[in-house]
Amino acid sequence: MLRALSYYLLFFLFICSVSLVITPSSFAQQVSPTPPKSEFMKATVIGSEGEKKNPYSDYQSTIQVLDVVILDGSDIGKTVQVQYDAQRINDLILHTGDTVILTKTSSASGPVTYSIESKYRLAPLSFIGIAFVLLVVFVAGWKGIGSFIGLGISLGIIFVYIVPQILAGQDPLLVCMIGAVGILLFTTYAAHGISKQTSIALVSTLLALFLTYGLSVLFVKLSLLTGYIDENSIAVHFGTGHLIDVKGLLLGGIIIGTLGALNDVTTTQAATMFELVRTDKQVTRKQLFKKGLFVGREHVVSLINTLVLAYAGSSLTVFLFLFYNASYYPLWVILNSETLSEEVVRTIAGTMGLVLVVPIVTFIAAYFATKTQKSV
Repeated sequence: MLRALSYYLLFFLFICSVSLVITPSSFAQQVSPTPPKSEFMKATVIGSEGEKKNPYSDYQSTIQVLDVVILDGSDIGKTVQVQYDAQRINDLILHTGDTVILTKTSSASGPVTYSIESKYRLAPLSFIGIAFVLLVVFVAGWKGIGSFIGLGISLGIIFVYIVPQILAGQDPLLVCMIGAVGILLFTTYAAHGISKQTSIALVSTLLALFLTYGLSVLFVKLSLLTGYIDENSIAVHFGTGHLIDVKGLLLGGIIIGTLGALNDVTTTQAATMFELVRTDKQVTRKQLFKKGLFVGREHVVSLINTLVLAYAGSSLTVFLFLFYNASYYPLWVILNSETLSEEVVRTIAGTMGLVLVVPIVTFIAAYFATKTQKSV
């Protein structure tokens, strides 16, 4: 029954995806006009010609005058001189031997100019990523490889389906919900294998996801949130060729952000329930439910703190800016701001979904685990 339900969900996902993809205008047609062409290339700092005062800065900022040699692109091997403002930040200051990303800009009415975009980080990031993959595979074995397959599928659905469809003018909330269902269907089986235990976790996650969806819609409406928290939200709304619904984008973000934690709880809880049955073949359904609920409560209490800290950590800069309070706003005005209200709603809606999923997956797993045991 669970496997058949999964097939029906997969068919539903396919139909919804096709109905959204077949639109009067394609994604490529909706992208904003192409900006002036610039060429990006890698370069290495080979020397410094000193520093000079920045005439456009209100504080004592200096500009580095650097000689760099271009490593790739149309000007490979060429040495050019560029000016770079590190804004008096030690970590931004460039030294001989640093690899940077160089931008070459040209126009019909002016000379070719070169500017430093940022430090080149892909080499160390690649090393970090390889070390991470090796560690996971070493500890988790073949299941670790499955988790990376699932990760690739998740990123693929986000960047190939969710983002293009939102930019093409589709409802962000609907697109995120369909994408979330697709991520669950494909990645859960890829990471954990096809089994009754995995199907129980999948169905439980889907149920909790729809509950989280309902709670998010209700809470956003009750808290009078609009989604317009800064100039980036306004730019997304007006600057992409379509009037994107930023409130739907907020709700979709809550769904996608909660998905991983929900799946973590359900897969762990389902595995725990089936393991309890294997260790105690005489356990009743009621006893199994109570034992599983005890374990699930401990898990969800820990995850609540994890989820709150994750949201707080990602928004720490915003919190610091608000509570720095350069405009001397009253505390209640700060707490009433949409920025803080949005984080509160995002955290509470996601956390309530985590709390609700524990009894759901525990009940379903207790039913099918004991039923399987009796039929053996």
